[in-house]
This record gives sequence, C-alpha cells and structure tokens, in this order.
Amino acid sequence: SHAALSFKDVPREAWYYEHVQYVANHPRELMVGYAGNFGPLDNLTVEQFIKIAVAAAGKGVVVPSDKYWGDVYVSIGLELGFVQPGEFTDYKRPITRAEMARIIIRSLPMITGEKDIPYNENEIRSRIADYDSIPVNLREYVCKAYQLGILVGGTDGKFNPNGNLTRASAAAVIRKMLEPGQRTVYTSPEEVWSDEEFEAYIRENAEDFYAIAKIEDRKIYLRTADKPTPTLLSDKYNPDIHELLYECAKTMAYYANKNGNYFSIAYNDFFGGSVSLGYHLVSDIYKPDIELIIYAEPQMNYHAERYAPGKQKNPSYYEWKLRALRDPDFLTKQGWEPGMNHRDFVWTQEKYEKVFKHLCQIVYGPTQGTAFYDFVFPLYQKVFYAGGWIEDSYFGIVPETGIELAYYYSDANQVKIINYWTTRPVVRK
Repeated sequence: SHAALSFKDVPREAWYYEHVQYVANHPRELMVGYAGNFGPLDNLTVEQFIKIAVAAAGKGVVVPSDKYWGDVYVSIGLELGFVQPGEFTDYKRPITRAEMARIIIRSLPMITGEKDIPYNENEIRSRIADYDSIPVNLREYVCKAYQLGILVGGTDGKFNPNGNLTRASAAAVIRKMLEPGQRTVYTSPEEVWSDEEFEAYIRENAEDFYAIAKIEDRKIYLRTADKPTPTLLSDKYNPDIHELLYECAKTMAYYANKNGNYFSIAYNDFFGGSVSLGYHLVSDIYKPDIELIIYAEPQMNYHAERYAPGKQKNPSYYEWKLRALRDPDFLTKQGWEPGMNHRDFVWTQEKYEKVFKHLCQIVYGPTQGTAFYDFVFPLYQKVFYAGGWIEDSYFGIVPETGIELAYYYSDANQVKIINYWTTRPVVRK
C-alpha cells in the first residue's frame, strides 16, 4: 500500500477535502492531480471525465509512451459506449453538467450495476427552476442522475445544465456515483390532507387548538389566553413563514390523526413571536416528541451561547427538539431490559422517522430537507446508542443544504435535550 496522497492546494478545512481524498486515494486512481497539486478550482474537462469513468469501470489502462493519455482514454470510452462518435468535437474543453450526466448514466451499469432507472419527468421538471435550458437530447440523462441523487442542483433551485464543474465539485459527484450511500435521494413524501380537510379538522377540534384564532387564505392567526386578538407572525425576516407554518401544521396534524398520536400548537409573543408545533406520541401536552419552533425574529441557541460561546455564527429561524421516536412498548417488544447494550436494539420507528423527514422537506425544500435529515438523524441516534454520558456538538454548514446548524448536547452540563437550531435556506429546493 502506498502513502495516502495529499495536496498542497487542498486545505484540510475545505468542504471538498474528504471528497478529494476519496477520489485521489481510491485503488482505481480516479483523480490524481499533478506535481503535488489537485487543482480543485480548475474546470474538469471532457477527456478527464472520460478517463475517470473508464477507471471507475475497472478498466486498467496502460498508456504507451508515444501516445497522448487523452486519446487512449477517449478511444476506450468510445469502445465502451460511454461516449458516441461525433458527440464532442473538442475533448480538451470543460465538460458541462448535463454532458457529465450522460456519461454517468451510460457508465453506471459497469460501475454499480444500476440500469433502467425510473423517474417522473413532470415531478423533476417542477423542482428544477431552469429545466427548459437542459438540451433536449440530454434531459433523460439529467433526470436519471437527478433521481439517483448523483447530480442535483445548486441552492438556488437551478440545475445549471450548461455550466461547468470545478475539479473539487467533480470529486464530490464522482464519490456519489460510486457510493450510493453518499447520495441525497429525494423520495416524494406521502400525500397529506387537502387544505379543506385540515381546516375542517381544526374547526371540529377547536377546543384542542386554542392558539389558532382563525385560518384565512392559508394563514394561521394566533392568540394567547391573555392576548386573544387574532395575530399573524411577522414575515419581515422570513417571507416563507406563513406558508411554512400552515404546511407544517397540516402535515403534523395529518400524521397524528393517521397514527393515533396527538398534535399541538402553542403561540408565544416574546422575542418577536414564535410558534411551537408539537407531535406527541402520547398525549403529554408539555413534551412533544417532535417539536418545531418557528421564530419570527431569529434567535441564538441559548445552550450553545452559554457553553460554547462564539461557535454559532448566525441566529436561527427554526429550532427542532426530538425526544422518543418510538411507541412506549417498542423496546420491550424487542426484549430490551435496562443494562443491555443499546446498540443491539432499534431505537426509532420508521413511521415517526417519516414524520420528521417530511417536515424537514417542507422547511428546507425537498432536496435540502432530505440532506438535512440524513445529516442530523445519525446525531440523534448517537445519543441513544451511547445510553448516557455523551458530549456532542456541531456548529457550521450542513453539507448540501446551505443552512447553518447549531447543535449542543452535553450530559456533563445537563443539556440533555436533542435540539437543532438552524438558519433558513436562501431558496427552499
């Protein structure tokens, strides 16, 4: 085994560091750099990507000393059908994202065995803002790469099909191509109630939802016992606030009704106003098992401010609190007794994971919400697997989402609540 490659121009703290390490140290030598540099900000060229696809497919290639490496790999790419004659007139130019999708989909059967990838073009069209700028002959490939979560859009909701990729971004895409576990796959969430069904449910159970003064034009007007005048949260800092509150309340109420659980909503007029939406497995009104607090004026995570001052850079619009995502008898049915190894048991139920994931997709957008869920769920599980005495925190941007997370958990400091404070994305996508 040779020493792991590292590069002078790839700092350890760069977002792409791990992806570059993966491709550079892969046994098939997917991307190796030159003269101690990786060139992370250089554009990836057509011939470079053909070489990567050929290497990833396990084709060991020896380039004769009298031949140019690019010509050798291009001819193998043509032979394998990764590219077709006449598709490119210049193999040395930067490759576009849509062209990269075509090579990915053609080469995947040889790399991961994935073929015949189903997708719904109308659904994908509705989620890619610049869908119409994808060249018509490349749309099928873009849809498939998007569906698999290998090539998705930017945080602005656009796919940018005719844009180029830096070598750093390409490293991240290639890792997803080879490792399905790295992908952010969007699955369409369950259909919940219509607006009419939701509003009828709230009217029929009005005594349980005192905080809802009225609902008009998909806006929830709020009240407290001492301030009964119907009030809207201010949308000065968060233009999406009314839409989010309505959709999250509707979704929580739907699942609670379906699963035999309970939904709660509370309004607080301190700190510019906030709403707490609660999903309770049993009707313990004070402690929801999934709680989403939406702040009209962004706030700092007070535990983090106290125990990790300065770590949170930007105030949060949303605060999540997660407690038990399992029915009371779920562990005992598995044979659990106190003192047993926590890792030998399943601590969460899929039906509750689904509720949390669906809410994440509403708050951050379908793709970013899935990426957020995929990132924080292992943090949540870590606490239960430890079974006590754990210190854990995360401050920074959550990969693939563009949102900042401030998370602090400490048994030592008695901060034993799993809560994630986050900023809001520029665009929910």
